[in-house]
Amino acid sequence: MSQVRWRTHPAHWPRLARLALCLLVALSCAGSGLLLAVSDLEDSRQAARQRQQDLRAQYQAALTQRAQQPALRSRESALLMQLTAQQAQLWSADQLQPDLLHTKLARRASECGLTLESFKPLSGKLAATIALRGSHAGLLRFVELVSSLPLPVLFERLDINVSEQDDQAILQLHATVSAPGAALVSGGDTKESAP
Repeated sequence: MSQVRWRTHPAHWPRLARLALCLLVALSCAGSGLLLAVSDLEDSRQAARQRQQDLRAQYQAALTQRAQQPALRSRESALLMQLTAQQAQLWSADQLQPDLLHTKLARRASECGLTLESFKPLSGKLAATIALRGSHAGLLRFVELVSSLPLPVLFERLDINVSEQDDQAILQLHATVSAPGAALVSGGDTKESAP
């Protein structure tokens, strides 16, 4: 009868057998915990390796871009020189008439949603006084566009006034503009300097 009880319930086992069972259970728990910890560490390690490879690839790409920068800068300066040369050919002195300036200003004003209220050419050079009406953003965009190539326009004098219309603020711009370095040529006539 005692042998049957010893075989059926661990409480009736001898002390050495119970200690062996407790030790076996403790080792199993520790082993499974260690296995889980190692598995988590391995996942973290693989994620770190992947991140390291991504950073290496990004670093190599950055080095490649850095190596190409001098070539890109020299290409940019060459293109800028070509653009300047083309601009000089495109807007030769005999073509710089007030109508050309008026056309550019009127087109840019309409693109920016502005109204070109007046255009008065000045004598002696390619310049004019203008009056525009519209929004603040439109005026800023207008100044940016007409100052760009080809035929950049300089603003020599600029006055801005605010007026109310239908409960909205309308800006009015009065300015003197000119094309730099361009002498006005009218109908092939040139002024000769006195000796």
